[in-house]
Amino acid sequence: MEIFLVIFVIGLAFSLWIFLVWWAEDAKMKAQMAYQDHLKALQDDPSNPNLRMRTLELGRIYSNMTRNKKGVTLFDEVALMNDINAACAGANRNRNRNNTPSVEPSLEERLERLKRLRDSNHITEEEYQRKKEQILDRLEW
Repeated sequence: MEIFLVIFVIGLAFSLWIFLVWWAEDAKMKAQMAYQDHLKALQDDPSNPNLRMRTLELGRIYSNMTRNKKGVTLFDEVALMNDINAACAGANRNRNRNNTPSVEPSLEERLERLKRLRDSNHITEEEYQRKKEQILDRLEW
């Protein structure tokens, strides 16, 4: 009976160890996928500071997991910033989905779009006035 109990405890400990290894690898894979997804999103919106910060945060989480939660090193930070800068540099905001050059909207179109954003409550009146001023400041009289 004792031998059976010893074998049972060893088997249980081994099963628990396998489960913990699997769980850690699954968590690492999910962290990597989240980081990669945010890098792809950053290519579409490279000037979004919140997206850049979230991508960096997810990269740090993933890097920490690859180091068995012993922290993120300076080399990790450099690698993360290289990834983020590459994602942003790879984005070409002057091209549309067909990869043909796009024409910059006219002043009237930009102001009309800004007005629609304000009217649909996507931006506040203060944001509207500030952006309108920026657009008009670029205008050479």
